[in-house]
Amino acid sequence: MNKLVEVQNLSTSYHDGINLKKAIEGVSFYVYEGETLGIVGESGSGKTTLARTILRILQPDYGLLKFDGEDISKLTGKKLREMRKDFQMIFQNPYESLSPRLRVGDILEEPLVIQKMFSPEERTQKAYRMLENVGLAKSSYHKTIHEFSGGQRQRIAIARALVMNPRLIIADEPVSALDVSVQAQILNLLKDLQKEFNLTTIFISHDLSVVHHMSDRVAILNRGHLLEIAGKEEIYKEPIHPYTKSLLSSIPRNDPAKRGETEEKIEVPPLSPHPPHLIHIGNEHYVAADVIEIKHFEVQK
Repeated sequence: MNKLVEVQNLSTSYHDGINLKKAIEGVSFYVYEGETLGIVGESGSGKTTLARTILRILQPDYGLLKFDGEDISKLTGKKLREMRKDFQMIFQNPYESLSPRLRVGDILEEPLVIQKMFSPEERTQKAYRMLENVGLAKSSYHKTIHEFSGGQRQRIAIARALVMNPRLIIADEPVSALDVSVQAQILNLLKDLQKEFNLTTIFISHDLSVVHHMSDRVAILNRGHLLEIAGKEEIYKEPIHPYTKSLLSSIPRNDPAKRGETEEKIEVPPLSPHPPHLIHIGNEHYVAADVIEIKHFEVQK
């Protein structure tokens, strides 16, 4: 399988007004073309910073970032702008990510105008098709954002992200700002669109149940360090890192008979000041080497 995204030793920091702080440090992983990689972490773990760095909204301090084999870590100006049509982001809050002053049609066509794609008539027809793809009427084209509910606004945000036929979508907590009643609708829409447009997706969330539903593989992020990554079934059934186990233990149980059972206490080791070295233990399962007895595993290169 082709690796569409490759991240190697990626680090990004920010200045808090006094000190320079690492938001992500030494992060390495890849995403196969056509798959969905879920990234899980608590608030402040660096999930959004990682997403914005991959999309080159933020400039990494160091590390290698490849898209379809091309190093985009240091791209700027026209070359970066040309690449942006291939990767787009669905932001968390549709109330803040969409302009209240523009008509929906203008919001959808703006990326095409910036990239100088199609004629005005073709852009309008493209916008109509995208509205239908996300389950909205063509008449939505002439309305403004204040006329729509939160779920409908997120559908418009999804349409805007897909209007240039990108190859990679990063969905950053795309349903956390929505009512519970519409969250499942948006998640199912995303899954349907991924199949229809053959999208590669990085799905970011703190909700482990949602990530399990949406993802093929899952990566665990904690305070800027990547601790474990594996196929979703393996990581949910056979987690290795204590931090992963502690996260999974917080998922509510569906079986009423098992609720209230005493869980085995999980001791999570202090986070190392240095990025962990991930060991491949087979079946594309990687885990931080400092928390496992390597001799117990068949290490594969």
